[in-house]
Amino acid sequence: MKNAEQIAFWNGDVGATWVAHNALMEAMLAPLGERVMDTLALSADTRALDVGCGCGQPSLSLARRIGPDGAVTGIDISAPMLALARSLANQESVDSAPVQFLEADAQIYAFEPDSFDVVFSRFGVMFFEDPVAAFTNIRGAMSSQAKLAFCCWQPRARNPFMTVPAVAALELLPTPAEVPPRLPGPFAFEEPDYIEAILSSSGFSNIAVEAISHPLVFGPGLSVEEIVERLVTIGPIAQMVREAPDSLQQPVREKVVAAVSPFYDPVTGLTLDGEFWQVTASR
Repeated sequence: MKNAEQIAFWNGDVGATWVAHNALMEAMLAPLGERVMDTLALSADTRALDVGCGCGQPSLSLARRIGPDGAVTGIDISAPMLALARSLANQESVDSAPVQFLEADAQIYAFEPDSFDVVFSRFGVMFFEDPVAAFTNIRGAMSSQAKLAFCCWQPRARNPFMTVPAVAALELLPTPAEVPPRLPGPFAFEEPDYIEAILSSSGFSNIAVEAISHPLVFGPGLSVEEIVERLVTIGPIAQMVREAPDSLQQPVREKVVAAVSPFYDPVTGLTLDGEFWQVTASR
């Protein structure tokens, strides 16, 4: 997708669906964001940028870590997500840094130079039409000693959260067209050499791409059938199932229930391994 298509995508049904299931997704992804934040040296006067901030929880976590003398800016293209982010921000303690949310494209937004001491992202930087232009623009907003830290997916094939439901669904559904590598999307940054090339071309130094593993825990307290219903609504097989004929909707769900049941616990929900890149760099 190009940026205009991404904007339409995240402001349409997908953005609204993500907001509706935000608590579920946040519970699964928050530990990864916190792990990446731990790599940043945050002080009381830190000015932080959260790229692709979504519903705002990572921005608010940064604000709590920094405290009232700093500042946090979250930027995203999704109006529905940002509406929730602003609502959540209104509930925050005065002990947190003030947070502003921008509905804008970080690839082209006219940031003020020397605006940020750290730039963070949790799965928010893989969707740029031109990633070198985007990171060059972001770097221009950073102070001379600023640090960048983000996480992104390793290849889909290394992530059972993606593959286990999909393989089951594909027993009944046609195989989707293969997505060319490096196109904007969740797995655009699956190659570590590509990440390094983008950041190097954008002017960053001290680039490190570290492989990290972390279990993805999805739907604690839900039945396995309820979890599968979420997976076909917002998970890795959502589009595939959405486009399936009515006659296959329930059979596909039954296939996925059978496939994920070995990884299910009534208390903890679905737990599948996750493989990610943790990326850090200096301006």
